[in-house]
Amino acid sequence: MDVSKVDNIDFNTVYKVLSSSNITDGEKSLFIQQHRSQIDHVVDLHISSSDYKLIMKNRPLIKFRPLKNSFTKRGDKKILAQALSIPEPDIDDYVDKVVTEMKIGETQIPSDPETLDKVKTYVYRHGKKEQVVKYLDYELSNAKDMLKVLYSTLEYNTGGVADYFVRPIHRLDNKTLSQLYDVVNKNLKAGTDSGAIPEGKSQDAAQWALVQIFRIQNNQRLRNAFRVYQKLS
Repeated sequence: MDVSKVDNIDFNTVYKVLSSSNITDGEKSLFIQQHRSQIDHVVDLHISSSDYKLIMKNRPLIKFRPLKNSFTKRGDKKILAQALSIPEPDIDDYVDKVVTEMKIGETQIPSDPETLDKVKTYVYRHGKKEQVVKYLDYELSNAKDMLKVLYSTLEYNTGGVADYFVRPIHRLDNKTLSQLYDVVNKNLKAGTDSGAIPEGKSQDAAQWALVQIFRIQNNQRLRNAFRVYQKLS
């Protein structure tokens, strides 16, 4: 990125410039000096859901790097606090409250969609397994296209359920596996009963989801076993 040619200043541009390792500190300093008023205005604005998703996408978590990821989590918490305009120490309690108050299958929800989307992004990176299950239930029950959401979240590199369980710290135990599939099966049945999903498609999706969830668990076990083997070799 050539900072001298940047003229449209938004939150994503400021973030990309200041987080880039290819731009010198001198160039960053000059960028801030030249665009001070615009940057001040941008920083004061509320971070949108799309802004927050982009920021998180540019902050990848790494398998088998718990220390590095713990530092990333601290930064993610700061950014979420800014996005929600609440104190950072209150984030954990706030996330718990949002997840607890989510109304499954209802369009009227305690938190606005923007807030729910930001918290979802954080939960699928750092949340508790119980929160991930609850968010999956919420997403499927409120989705305009349930099958699209299901296929997406159970595939890797989509920021969904599969990516959450890539990390060894988020072990997909049998209890959580059963809870995930119960949520999938319940929502597919509801979609079939309402006529939103043809029965044949619902059965295919249920079978695919079951295989995919087991595959996610087996992939996790294989990665952990390989890691142990490398340590012993």
